[in-house]
Amino acid sequence: MKKNKRGQFYFIAVIVLVSVFLGLVTLRNQSNLPHHLSLNSEKEQLNLEISSLLDYFSHEKVTNQKEILLNFSNFSIQKVGENKNSFFVFGDLPDITLFGNKLNETSLFVKYDSTNEEITNEGIFQKDYTLSGDNLNLTLDEIEYNFVFYEGENIYYLIKYIYNNQTFIITE
Repeated sequence: MKKNKRGQFYFIAVIVLVSVFLGLVTLRNQSNLPHHLSLNSEKEQLNLEISSLLDYFSHEKVTNQKEILLNFSNFSIQKVGENKNSFFVFGDLPDITLFGNKLNETSLFVKYDSTNEEITNEGIFQKDYTLSGDNLNLTLDEIEYNFVFYEGENIYYLIKYIYNNQTFIITE
C-alpha cells in the first residue's frame, strides 16, 4: 500500500490553520470579557455597600439617613462614571427620593400612583416624591423597571450604558 504524503501534509496544514483561526477567535472574545466581568464586580460591590449601609441604619439610631443616602448615591455615580445613566431610588414610605445622572438623549419617566412624570433634567439631579402606594416605576428608554418599597428604608439602583455598541443594564 502506497502512502500519500501529499495528503498528509494538506491534512496537517488544515489542522494548523483551523487551530490558528480558533485561537484568534478565542483571543478576540477574551479581550471583550474583562468588561463584562467588571459589570458583575460593580454590581456585587454596590450590593455589598448597600447591604452594609442598611445594616448600619438598622443597628444605629441614624437621624440623617436621607443625607447619607444622597452622599452614597452621588459617590456611586462618580465611581461608575458620569458617562453612564445612573439612578438611585431610596426612601422610607411614603417619602421616596430619585437621585440620578441622566445623559443627553435619554428618556426617563417616573410613574407612581396615577402620575406619570417625565424627567427632563440632564446631568445629576434629585427629585422627591410622596407615594400613596408602594410601587414606583422608572421607564428608561421605553423599558420599564418596577421598584417595590417595603416598610423601612429601601434603596434600589439602575445603571445603563453603552459599550462597544452593546447596551448594558445593571439593576437591583
